Amino acid sequence: MAIKKKVLVCALLAICAGTLRAQWRADVAQIFGKDKDYKALSDYLVRSYDNLESTIDKADASGLLAFAFGRQNDPLNETRWIVEYFESCKAQDTGFAFLDMVNQADVLGWLNVWKSRYPFVSEIALIKGVGDQTIVPQGILPLVIVVANEALYKFSRDGDVLEGGQLKAGFNIIALDANELVLSPGTRVYVLEIKAGGLVLKKEITLDVEASAPRIPPPPPSAENGPPLEYKLSMYVGGELVMSSQKREYPVSWQIGVKPNSNPNGFKPDWMLHRNEPNPMNSISIPAVIGALYSLLKDLFKKKDNKDVEPPKIQTVQDLTLTFKLQDEYGRNQESKVVIKLRTKNLPYVRSVP
Repeated sequence: MAIKKKVLVCALLAICAGTLRAQWRADVAQIFGKDKDYKALSDYLVRSYDNLESTIDKADASGLLAFAFGRQNDPLNETRWIVEYFESCKAQDTGFAFLDMVNQADVLGWLNVWKSRYPFVSEIALIKGVGDQTIVPQGILPLVIVVANEALYKFSRDGDVLEGGQLKAGFNIIALDANELVLSPGTRVYVLEIKAGGLVLKKEITLDVEASAPRIPPPPPSAENGPPLEYKLSMYVGGELVMSSQKREYPVSWQIGVKPNSNPNGFKPDWMLHRNEPNPMNSISIPAVIGALYSLLKDLFKKKDNKDVEPPKIQTVQDLTLTFKLQDEYGRNQESKVVIKLRTKNLPYVRSVP
């Protein structure tokens, strides 16, 4: 009996939720029919918004709120709700089919104007590879930014601007100093600011970097490493020896045994080999790096016989693990791993009022 009660309660709740969802849309359609009272529409939706649960409901409501305030020449509230529509709801509306055809076309046409200029960022990620090829440019960790429309941007850390310019619609790359990240692991927080017109969106990007060094085992007793190193520690109190410790070990030299892979343009996972050389970030231009990366991707999209094939998809991830093979002079294999975790969140937007 108890189970039947629970099932009945769940069914009633589902019916109520469906009724509420249908009711607010019916109310909006009715308000639209009354001489398009945009103030009444915005007042009703503001009161109802917090009671909406699904993302789709909130997408419809926030889009309609932005539209209603836009029609009332209220740019501050228009911006507030259009940011909610894109950033929180990802513009996943239903198409507003619950409105009559005239009002539906009016709302969709108005939102399409915003969609044509809003700098919506659909992805911030790291590149894992293309097909079966790992992409780790020497000294560069590519950070992928996918944006819907062109916009100016500024990329900074701790108030210092690291890079700036213009993002193109689609796939963009910001180049991070991989050597600095790996040789000084830890947490770094960046801020990406994207400007379109008077609207500035802010994204906080956090990179957590963990680098594990290989365990260096003692060399074999028979290894010819030259004379061993001896350490001796003695402690005297009042001229009398009270403690003595002695240690002997053989010096071990290490070398990285990573062979370059088949990637063209010098892109290979061996940038640790060049950590003592001038960093590429300081010796070549960022456009050159990006151009080389795109050249690599283009080459990977074709077979050696120059016959076009379906291009492999670029694999983007939020968590990236890089493994480096190490080998000492005795031929013993070890691994060093670098784990990079990417996290993003929206910061309050800024709007300049003319």
